Amino acid sequence: MKGKNKFTKAEIAQLKSLIAERCKAESSKQKSIRAKMRKLGFYGGDDFGIKDLTIEKFEELIKKGDIVILED
Repeated sequence: MKGKNKFTKAEIAQLKSLIAERCKAESSKQKSIRAKMRKLGFYGGDDFGIKDLTIEKFEELIKKGDIVILED
C-alpha cells in the first residue's frame, strides 16, 4: 500500500470535499487536487484500483471496510 487506509473523521470530510471539487474541476486543475488527496495519504488508483473517483465510490470503500474511519 502506497498510502494509508485509516483516516480520521476530519480527514474523511476533507477527502470528500476534495473528491467533489475534483469531479467538477477541469482536467488541468485535477492534478493539484489529487496531490492534496495524496498529501492526506489517499492514493485511490494505486491502493484501491479506482479511476475517476466519485463520492459514491469512496463511500463504497468505507462500507466494504477497505477504508477505516478512526475516532478523532
